[in-house]
Amino acid sequence: MNRLSATQKTINELKEYLLSDEAKIGDKLATEKEVCERLKVGRGTVREAFRNLEAEGYLSIKPGKGAFIVRKSQNDNDAVASWFTKNRGRIQDYVEFRNIIEPAAARMAAERATDEDIRTLTDIHETFIETSMIMDDEKLAYLDEEFHSQIMKMTGNEIMEMINQSMNKKMKNFRFQTFKIRHNVKNAIEAHGKILRALTDRDVDVAEMYMKRHIELIDEDMERIIVM
Repeated sequence: MNRLSATQKTINELKEYLLSDEAKIGDKLATEKEVCERLKVGRGTVREAFRNLEAEGYLSIKPGKGAFIVRKSQNDNDAVASWFTKNRGRIQDYVEFRNIIEPAAARMAAERATDEDIRTLTDIHETFIETSMIMDDEKLAYLDEEFHSQIMKMTGNEIMEMINQSMNKKMKNFRFQTFKIRHNVKNAIEAHGKILRALTDRDVDVAEMYMKRHIELIDEDMERIIVM
């Protein structure tokens, strides 16, 4: 079984404290340095954990002042829906762009991929499935990025890879929020499996079709989250 990442472990430890009777709304959380020392993790790990907890609605981070507890309990679905609603316009821009470039990339990858490329993609997909068992949303987001990036790499087109790398930086929080919802994880597993089979069969038309359906379903999932 996959071990939780350092960031996810830190988030879990902090959540345990936030949900305890000891924590009070309005309290200032320990500093990043103090949390580092207590949990024996790096500063970057703690900073990322703080940002994630802020995105989930537990903390309010005030520059120069610290992190303050603003909520002790949080319905995850409500928090994710709130984030998607707030960022709806930008996300739709990302999805629209992906729907142009990624089906084309899948088609090119089906034509150009080596057997080693397919094995690498298969390994990523299988690790994603294993990680879904423990719902480590941070690792799932990373693996989703790896799956789509591997397909871009399989095109052999350096410009497409560069564009993809730039997009990945802007989509990190989108992916993180997406995989907090188990239904989205299930959809990704099914879609990635179909895309992988088409690429393995070197079927350019089917690979392009399934990638297009996958991106369209991401847009539908976003709309479903917003109205749930």
